[in-house]
Amino acid sequence: MISKVLFAIGSVVVFEGFFLAIIPDRLRKALTQISLATNAQLSRIGLLMMAVGIVLIGLSDF
Repeated sequence: MISKVLFAIGSVVVFEGFFLAIIPDRLRKALTQISLATNAQLSRIGLLMMAVGIVLIGLSDF
């Protein structure tokens, strides 16, 4: 169980690091746009991302 959690966290770190290394300017612009969004908009985006993640986890074969 803990190995799967560590794998998931490691995958997220690699994924995020990849974008920081490859497209730092675009990532900075995206973060600027995120900072302009309202809390309600960010909450909706977060809930949508969580729903997509839950669907993807449900579709995977553990």
